[in-house]
Amino acid sequence: MSNELQHCRIDRLPPQLTLEFVAYPSAGRNDDALWPQGPGAVRRDARQQPLLLHFAPGRWLVPDPSAETRALLEHAADGGNGDVVDVTGKWEALMLTGPGAGRLLACDVAVEEVLKDRECAAISLFDAPATVARASGGYAIWVQSSYLTDCIACLERFRASLESHD
Repeated sequence: MSNELQHCRIDRLPPQLTLEFVAYPSAGRNDDALWPQGPGAVRRDARQQPLLLHFAPGRWLVPDPSAETRALLEHAADGGNGDVVDVTGKWEALMLTGPGAGRLLACDVAVEEVLKDRECAAISLFDAPATVARASGGYAIWVQSSYLTDCIACLERFRASLESHD
């Protein structure tokens, strides 16, 4: 069995408050230094975990926001830049960690190529709408809830297949 894949973990994270910030097309640019500006930009916490992900044009995913991050969002909304939307239940989080995480994702998406010039990206993972970002020890992935069970099953199936070929 491949040591690298044997130590690849697929962890479903507990449900958490999840927000999205949706910018108004006519809004001015928010120049706050804490606000990730470019497509694929990510604001991270002290442990380098993703906090605020610019995953699509005019959209930021905000998993498990701290009080500081909520204040940043509210400031942008109060300034007329967009709306804060509670999407708890729409997205569920997975962590793929360990030395085989990239190889496992590469069964479906060239994740290193996708993240080559960006920190996060909206992708389709085994037909599931998802957002992926590098995280400490691997990748953080938010999958639309209705696809999560099948997505995890595909990841497990591919991991087993790869392990049997090594």
